[in-house]
Amino acid sequence: MNYRILLLAPIAAAVLSVGAASPMRMPNGWFGHQMTSAADHTLMPRAAMEGFEIGIDPASDASGLPSLTVRSVVAQLPGPISLGAAQQTLHGYCGKRLRFSAQLRAQDVRGWGGLFLGPGNVALVSQIQVARPGIEDHMPAGATVPADGGWHEASVVVDVPADAAEITFGLALVGQGQVWARNLQFQVVGPEVAPTRETLQADLQSARRIRAEAEASMAKLPIPPMPLQNPSLD
Repeated sequence: MNYRILLLAPIAAAVLSVGAASPMRMPNGWFGHQMTSAADHTLMPRAAMEGFEIGIDPASDASGLPSLTVRSVVAQLPGPISLGAAQQTLHGYCGKRLRFSAQLRAQDVRGWGGLFLGPGNVALVSQIQVARPGIEDHMPAGATVPADGGWHEASVVVDVPADAAEITFGLALVGQGQVWARNLQFQVVGPEVAPTRETLQADLQSARRIRAEAEASMAKLPIPPMPLQNPSLD
């Protein structure tokens, strides 16, 4: 796929879909997030912009053992960091050591899929997706498991900085496949629990290269200057 074509529209106007794109039930207190870097809706099918289903797996809901899931639903996702997540943002944990754990399952993952936890607000995931400069220093901790279709125990432990007003955590999929999480637990832990050293993984280098190529292509296009929009403020 020629990502430069997808990115010829203004890159800052990234398409963001929260919850509404997914037919799955979103549990109370959780928010679905998916994003692609192309802003011109005419450059790709709408299904490609809404590349993930996020929420409670209907099969697990029917069984009475609900599992949160993120699943890619298109054959080829648009962009080097196509990311879907079910997440929460919480306050009040400055200076604490936190653990987010669950039983985690992954299948056919091509990219990265698992639990994540880190300081930052709801924009943390979107900053990763657009490869914001310096995001390497703010990547949330991550925990993944073998993509063998079986359930595995997984956890992420993070020291929240004393000046971090918010933390964001959840279940994420970067790329394709499907991940599930159940039996979720979130708790403050003591110094005997070691922090997680792994992070959520995304191809930031490719995202930045493609963005730079797209901006260079835009600069060469014979686009007339845009006038001020609605100067009368109607």
